[in-house]
Amino acid sequence: MLSLDHAHATASTRWLRRLSWAGSLAVLGLAGWLVQHTLASLAWHDVAAAWARLSARQVAASIACTALSFTMLALFDVLAARTAVPGRVSAARAAFAGAVSLGVSNTLGFHALTGGAVRYRIYAAAGLGAGDVARIVGLAGLGVGLGFAVVITGTLCWQPALSHGWGRLPGTLLLMLLAALLLWLRRHPRTLRLWRWTLVFPAAGIAALQMLLGGVEMLAAIGALYVLLPAGVAPPFVDFVPVYVGAVLVGIASHSPGGLGVFETIMLAAFPAAARPDLLAALLCYRLTYGLLPFALAGVALGAFELRERRRKAAGP
Repeated sequence: MLSLDHAHATASTRWLRRLSWAGSLAVLGLAGWLVQHTLASLAWHDVAAAWARLSARQVAASIACTALSFTMLALFDVLAARTAVPGRVSAARAAFAGAVSLGVSNTLGFHALTGGAVRYRIYAAAGLGAGDVARIVGLAGLGVGLGFAVVITGTLCWQPALSHGWGRLPGTLLLMLLAALLLWLRRHPRTLRLWRWTLVFPAAGIAALQMLLGGVEMLAAIGALYVLLPAGVAPPFVDFVPVYVGAVLVGIASHSPGGLGVFETIMLAAFPAAARPDLLAALLCYRLTYGLLPFALAGVALGAFELRERRRKAAGP
């Protein structure tokens, strides 16, 4: 009976995986069609002219926002390691693992697979097992999720007109849920059992710090694109936030590498046709400053890490 139940569970998992991939392919196909339809109306000389108008100050500001965003992402791993494996890994290694893994996975997509593999390689060198790494990844992911929640909550409460005037109601509900979560976490430790893994939730103080860091991280990531928009095209920042957040979430759900194509489609569709050449130029530059630059730096850093580990093993104990 146990083997039969296991077979049913395996079959169900296989079908869910197939449905997930089918849904992702459908989203990618729709995104591709929408991109083609949207770009067909653009004159590429207008996009080239918009690219030429990007100033060095704008690019530098985008890089600065990117650096701030990845600093917050690195701190998520520091807090997660302190909670999941206290005293077993240094803060410097945890910060390195967080920044490098996100630099890779933000560009390649499939965060759980690519980012998890990079984290495992770095943490395993410090003696951590797969279960330890899974707990760190889960807690760091919780911080990112809390950042999304904080930014969405703040946007709805600050600008309810974005939701046809009733945005303050869901914003208030989200605020109450975040407060309730902190109250629930005051009784520490709180745990969640997932198959063989046990996820230990952070204490209320750590969760509150994750919310703060998450809010800063999200705003910095949004700012990395926003500063590339010319003044005549850029909407108020608070109006830009929900469009960006929605595009990111759909891009993640699509399993497209880095949300490529899906993210751009939603962003372009949210702007009037006259503003799209400037927006597309900004998006291309954003892919360089927030995507390829961290990816390249992460690759160099990971290569240096592997070289150091090989030399350490060759030198022996």
